[in-house]
Amino acid sequence: MIRSHARRRGLASSLRALAFTATLCLPALALAGEVKFGAAALAVDDEGKLTDAGRSAAKEEIPNASPGEEEWVVHLWAKLDKPAPGGLNVEFYGEHDGKRYLAYRHVEDSFDGAKYISLEIELEGSKGFNKNKTYFVEITQQDDKGRDFKLASGKIKLGWVAAPKPEEGETEGDDKGDGEAQDSAAQDALDTISGGGGGEGGDGANTGAPPPVEPKKKGCSVSPDASDGAIGTLALLVLAGAWRRRRG
Repeated sequence: MIRSHARRRGLASSLRALAFTATLCLPALALAGEVKFGAAALAVDDEGKLTDAGRSAAKEEIPNASPGEEEWVVHLWAKLDKPAPGGLNVEFYGEHDGKRYLAYRHVEDSFDGAKYISLEIELEGSKGFNKNKTYFVEITQQDDKGRDFKLASGKIKLGWVAAPKPEEGETEGDDKGDGEAQDSAAQDALDTISGGGGGEGGDGANTGAPPPVEPKKKGCSVSPDASDGAIGTLALLVLAGAWRRRRG
């Protein structure tokens, strides 16, 4: 009986010791780091701590920097758990088929060991990032023995804004260009009929007037006035045809 009572007292003492140890560990768990993200720099106070305005501006999804471009500018703020001066790693992990993989690691070589940190990081599709996908973020350091330990963690989704579609005005501009091309073709026809356009390919002696018509020695003769009237009528017909094509 004496031994049994002693064992029970020993067991009770051990349980009380475990409970006391667990109580001491609770504050340490409460000091675990956190990570917040913003499309712009998040507001902080003089110590680097996130303000209420900065916390309200934090986002869980960051859109791409330019529509249609796979590039995201992420403003990261973090509260670190027991940091030390030295190298600091910001690691982005993705998931595929239930397996986790390291997509990208950003390295800060000259970290001063501050409790709070603010960074701007550019993420690109060429670095392994995909639109509309969520990534888990861990901030880590290595101890003297080369072992990694986590200072803070969070997650962020990379949103997507597609490039705008072509405006209707561009199509209308193309139609206008077709009309101008038809006008140009009609003018070329008139120049050919009237003998104008003494530019390249011409003899340079044309004055725009129709060439004189030599009267025949026999039969009916052709007067210059009649020739001018026929050319004018033909020119009107060409212009009318071009106008109808443009209206159509």
